Amino acid sequence: MNLKQRFSIIFSMLFSALLGVVLLMIFSLFSQFRKEDFEERLQEKAITSIKLLVEVKEVDYQLLKIIDRNTIHKLYNEKILIFNDSLDLIYSSIDDAVISWDLDDLKYLRDNKTFFKRSNEYDVYGMYYDSNEKDYFALVTAEDKYGNRKLDYLKYLLSGAFFVGATTVWILSFYLSKKSLLPLDIVRERIQQITDNNLNIRLPASSKKDEIDMLSGSFNQMLDRIEGSYKRQREFASNASHELRTPITRIVTQLENVVHEKSLSPEARQTLRSISGDTYQLSDVVTSLLILSRIDEKKGLGSFQKVRLDESVFACSQKLSRIYPDYKLHFEIENNTSQEISLEIEGDEILLGIAITNLLKNAYLYSDNQQVLCTLRTNTDTIELVLVNSGETPSESELTRLFQAFKRGSNTANKPGSGLGLGIVQRIFQYHGASITYRIPEARKNEVVATFKI
Repeated sequence: MNLKQRFSIIFSMLFSALLGVVLLMIFSLFSQFRKEDFEERLQEKAITSIKLLVEVKEVDYQLLKIIDRNTIHKLYNEKILIFNDSLDLIYSSIDDAVISWDLDDLKYLRDNKTFFKRSNEYDVYGMYYDSNEKDYFALVTAEDKYGNRKLDYLKYLLSGAFFVGATTVWILSFYLSKKSLLPLDIVRERIQQITDNNLNIRLPASSKKDEIDMLSGSFNQMLDRIEGSYKRQREFASNASHELRTPITRIVTQLENVVHEKSLSPEARQTLRSISGDTYQLSDVVTSLLILSRIDEKKGLGSFQKVRLDESVFACSQKLSRIYPDYKLHFEIENNTSQEISLEIEGDEILLGIAITNLLKNAYLYSDNQQVLCTLRTNTDTIELVLVNSGETPSESELTRLFQAFKRGSNTANKPGSGLGLGIVQRIFQYHGASITYRIPEARKNEVVATFKI
């Protein structure tokens, strides 16, 4: 769950809870208001009935019933019971509503004067009335039909308001959080595009001067420092490699001349050949550093041209044949499509030649029969360069780090090398938008697959 979703969910839940509490308070207050209002109406009814019955001499039981039946403010399902101080029922209205009562209610009224309670769907109000001559008790029950209808209407109204309000807030919170944090998505996407190949990319800046803009500015300043340091390091490696290459070449030439002198003893000749081998290895390292510097210098220049992979393989193979007379190449083209596809790709011919030469040379040096099988496999949108040789294989755990600088497999323990070859090959192929993998299809089989996009 990302930051936008967490923010939206937490905000929406808090607002929904707050809205629910407010609406429940409104409903509770209105319910209490309805109860108190209806209690007052029942109280007025009880007082009026007792006064008419006790204090107005002209009103008898029958007349009081007629008054109750025709009163303007008649209650729904109303029932009135009046008791004297001996707790005898002296008046009962003609309504058929039932009042659930007992003597304990009347005794409670004598001590507490009034009570109000709920009995099924009816409200019951009890009152103790103290006249000058006798004491009376009145029980009035009625159904607050109109008040309960209003309460039900309010309940549905508040429920709808909660649903609409909560839904609206959830939608708006997700929309506003997405819109408000959209600059963060842009920053994230731009950061994902930054690699060692394009350190010149910068994050967008705006005039809002908010936290995101300040973060982008700080990040851009950091990228400026990193790019400057990377350029200085690259320039140093390039300059140092250029300066080292010439003296190393002279050393190699002088060693080759001295080794062939007849006056040398076998021990000295062997020592000089060992030194010459180490010097060659040092020369390979310097050459590799120059190649890496050249790749960095070409980045972003877009100096690609049409290169035929089959012709590049043949040219590199011919160079190796002159150096290693026992080198053998078996070349095949495999078409996995229903149409003829060109073997041309967009690339730098010199760099591709270096990469393919390194692959062919490694396949030859680390084989047990000096044979290399090279296959160009054409697919719908890719061309695969597959190199296979037979010989010792690295362990499965070493496959993921063979393309790292100065990393060598266990199968190269007794072979000379710097461990930069596959790393340079990967850098060149990455520069061309291609990928490379090292596989072990079976025992004593090494397979390197480079995949180019058409």
